[in-house]
Amino acid sequence: MEYPVATIGTAVAVGAAFVIDRVGSALIRRRPISPQEKYGWRTNLALLTTLAALVVLVILWGRLLTNRGTFFGLIGAGLAFALKEPLLSIAGRLSIWFGRLYRIGDRIEFQNMAGDVIGIGVFYTRMLEIGNWIHGDQATGRIVQFPNASVYQHPVYNYTQNFSYIWDELMLPVTYASDVAAATEILIRTGAEYTRDFLKPAAAEIEKLRSDFLLPDLTLEPKVYTRVTSNYVELTMRYLVEPRKRRAASSWLYSKIFERVQAELKIGIASETLDLTVHPPEKKEPQAQAVTPPSTEKEMQAPPSRPESEA
Repeated sequence: MEYPVATIGTAVAVGAAFVIDRVGSALIRRRPISPQEKYGWRTNLALLTTLAALVVLVILWGRLLTNRGTFFGLIGAGLAFALKEPLLSIAGRLSIWFGRLYRIGDRIEFQNMAGDVIGIGVFYTRMLEIGNWIHGDQATGRIVQFPNASVYQHPVYNYTQNFSYIWDELMLPVTYASDVAAATEILIRTGAEYTRDFLKPAAAEIEKLRSDFLLPDLTLEPKVYTRVTSNYVELTMRYLVEPRKRRAASSWLYSKIFERVQAELKIGIASETLDLTVHPPEKKEPQAQAVTPPSTEKEMQAPPSRPESEA
């Protein structure tokens, strides 16, 4: 064997990485944590063991060269040039992990794409798409994947990290003659009925966030805002909801609100209207035709020609 230390070291490094990954995965599966956390721990363990094995291999075989500095410099330059995107994706994976940008199960929006994160690999992140041609932030069935390096170039919007709720709005148009105060009371009462079960947990999460971030004053209870338009009075209710229940919440709220509004005779649902004024066509007076007056003078007749004289 020409290079026994490097050869045996390579076998030991690869075998150790394999054993650590298997044993660690078995221990993670036994832990009483959620499936999302188990998946995250397993992928992170696989990433670390792979990187550690690669570093050991480079050290073992690089020490055999006399000019080690030149060797590692060339290796680094070559890798940086040829593997730019993969290396950036690996760095992005580390940034996602250490920076806690998102994790398995989070709902995120990224580069005009939104979905639930279902996998975070060494090079790519995969998510189950929502929206697009489906309204109400529900799944389309497509799986979208993007390179982890993209997190360095575009912002990541996380729906569920640190705070499990978002704010949504519901608009109710009423006529000018309606009792706006009564309609506002219906909206507030219906919104409070929907949010009463999770306002306390939401307030607890907000207080926990205040210990880490400087947050402004936030109103968690439903609130109604009024705006007068050219067609109706617009009542907009702002309320708290879980990100994955936006469509169900909107459907429930509208059904309850319409039921209560229809029971009130002094509230009318409005819509955009357009007034058209039709004018009858203008009647044109007949124009008088010019009449030539009769001539009073006798027409002049040419005098008869004189007969030629006889020769």
